[in-house]
Amino acid sequence: MSQFLEWLADACCFGLFLYKWIIISAVVLTWVSADPHNRLVQWIGRITQPLWVWCENWMPVMMAHFSAYASILVVIFAQIVLPAEIRSLNLLFHGLTDTQGLLFQTGGHLIQGTTIVLQSLLFFFMFVLIIWFGLTLVNPSLSNPLVRIIHVLADPLITPLQRYLPRTRIDWSPLVGVILFYFISSTIISPISYYGSNLSFPVSICVY
Repeated sequence: MSQFLEWLADACCFGLFLYKWIIISAVVLTWVSADPHNRLVQWIGRITQPLWVWCENWMPVMMAHFSAYASILVVIFAQIVLPAEIRSLNLLFHGLTDTQGLLFQTGGHLIQGTTIVLQSLLFFFMFVLIIWFGLTLVNPSLSNPLVRIIHVLADPLITPLQRYLPRTRIDWSPLVGVILFYFISSTIISPISYYGSNLSFPVSICVY
C-alpha cells in the first residue's frame, strides 16, 4: 500500500506537470493562429478546452478571456496539493502521523499551493511588464497580435500606477509595477509560504 500511494503521488505530480505544459502549448497556439484542422492542434484543444470553459464560468465576465491563464494556475495548485495530500495520507496509514497532524499538513499544503499560485501570477505579471516596457521603447504597432496581447495584459496593471506617477518621456510605470510585485512576493507571500512548508513537514511538495 505504501509503495502504491507513493507511486500514485509521483504519477499525479508528473501527470499534472505534463498537463500544465499542454495548456501552455495551447495558449501559444492561440497566439500564432495555428491551423484548426491540424490533428495535433485539435487533440490539444479537446483536452484543454473543458478546463478553460470551467474557469471561464467561474470568472467575472470582464476577465473571461483570461480563462486559459487561469487554468494554468488551477493545474499548478493541484500539482502542489494533490501529491502532497496523498503522501500525508500515506503517513497516516502507517501510523507516522495522527489525524491532527494530517489536518495541519493539509492546511500547510493548501497554504503552499495558494502562495505558489500567487507567486506564479505575480512573476507572470512582472514578465509581462518587462516585455511591455521594452516594447514601449520602440513604439510597437498594436496591429501585431502578440503586441496586442501584451498590451491587453499590461494595461490594467499599469493604468492605476500612471495616475500617481509624473508624466515623462519614458513611461516608467511598468518598472514600478515590477518592483511593487517583487516586494509583495518577497515580503508578504514568501513568509506565508514558508509557514505553510513548516506545517506540511515532513511531506515535501511537487516542485517540477
